[in-house]
Amino acid sequence: MCSTFARFCAVLCIALLIEACSFAPKYERPGQELPASWKNVQLDGKLLHMDWWTRFNDPVLNGLVKDALARNQDLAQSMAKIESAAAQAGVASSAIWPQVSGQAQATGNLASEKAANITPFDVSGMSRSTTAYQGALAASWELDFWGKARNAYTALTDILLGTVVGYEALRLSIAGQVCQSYFQMLALDMQRKTAKRTLRTREEGLRIYTARYKQGDITELDWQRAKAEVETARAQVHASTMSLDSAEASLAVLTGRSPKDIAEAAMPRGAAIETLPAVPVIPAGLPSELLERRPDIRAAEYSIMATNAQIGVARAQFFPSISLTGLTGTLSAAVASLFTGPAAMFTYGAAASVPLFDGGRNWYNLKDAEAQKKQAIAVYRKTVQSAFSDVRSSLTAQRESEGVVKATKAQLDSLRRAADLARLQYDNGYTDYLTVLDAERALFNAELAYANALQNRLSSVVSVCMALGGGWQDPHDTPPFFGPDAAKLVERQERGIAPAGANPEIR
Repeated sequence: MCSTFARFCAVLCIALLIEACSFAPKYERPGQELPASWKNVQLDGKLLHMDWWTRFNDPVLNGLVKDALARNQDLAQSMAKIESAAAQAGVASSAIWPQVSGQAQATGNLASEKAANITPFDVSGMSRSTTAYQGALAASWELDFWGKARNAYTALTDILLGTVVGYEALRLSIAGQVCQSYFQMLALDMQRKTAKRTLRTREEGLRIYTARYKQGDITELDWQRAKAEVETARAQVHASTMSLDSAEASLAVLTGRSPKDIAEAAMPRGAAIETLPAVPVIPAGLPSELLERRPDIRAAEYSIMATNAQIGVARAQFFPSISLTGLTGTLSAAVASLFTGPAAMFTYGAAASVPLFDGGRNWYNLKDAEAQKKQAIAVYRKTVQSAFSDVRSSLTAQRESEGVVKATKAQLDSLRRAADLARLQYDNGYTDYLTVLDAERALFNAELAYANALQNRLSSVVSVCMALGGGWQDPHDTPPFFGPDAAKLVERQERGIAPAGANPEIR
């Protein structure tokens, strides 16, 4: 028996050496032609850090982003997806190792005296009833000769890492949405304030025009036009109030407020929108490596890596599956003798199966895996293309939005002067009331447009930071990693440690 067991161990060792084989293709990142202006460019001293929203110097905005990153329910869902992906990778890793189980069994049997070819028990002297007790350790191991289990584990690990990066992308998106919603809210505050001020001015003017109309100093046409302009301003107040309430509700959801607060509480404000600083324009020439920090690009590459490993799994299905089994334990008719030497037993064996005919299932699975990789490569390339498109458009928007603000402010100053002159000329009889209405209407629209221009200038900064994956960092600094540490997640999972439930952001 010892020589047989030795041969079994020798076969096992040889199997372990052969098991290094893998049919997964060698992974190579899909190449793309990058613009020359994005290569070998040195950044200037104005570095935008990962917590880019603090550059607006608004403590209220900083607090809202902090609340959103801590309480947003989309982020909570994304964190649960990470834990699920880690668990699935753990399940896949278990297939690499032997499966050992303990067995304990007690069975009783009462034999029939009327069965065919049975010697009567009173003749044979045997007992009709028998009892057997058994304790054993059973082990089975499917040898991973062709890397099927290891490639399946690799694929799920890449999916896990892609899920972690997806969490990163969502954090970036949530922070950007909070900033843009906050700036929209401040712009709507400014527009509603403008509309209310204009409404008060026009109501006061209407009272004067009504008195003059009754005295016969102005025509009914001028009086009706003055009434219409009052209602125009009143309608703008209502429209701004509706938009503002919607913006506050959306911001409350983003920041994880309770249903009670969403329904009843007002969102806090910090500085007025016209006083918020505009972050310096980011230079157009940036190293292309910055885009490798974009979470969506990294997630797309992890998807390619996962499908690449799945090809190895599909290829391994064409080859034999070899399993080793073993069982050791004791078997006795009495509990007292269960653990004695004569009760010991031991069995071992090996089994192999090879697919001979499966109706083309394995072939189609391989074709599907290869097609899935092609899809992942196309998604990756499209993601990179979209990233460059985002950066180009956002950089242009940030650069030009400053000019829009300056031009709109100059227009606003001119229209204010023009409105004053039109009213003065009308009061002195040098022009008609239509000229006054045109001047005041243009001024009102310009004031509303100025609020939008201020919002767009601030939102363009947010768009640039999101396009670059969160700004950029001094290469000598270690950027903060807000989400779970992917490497530690994989390491804990390989060691069989469950993800930390109390503190899912594993540091």
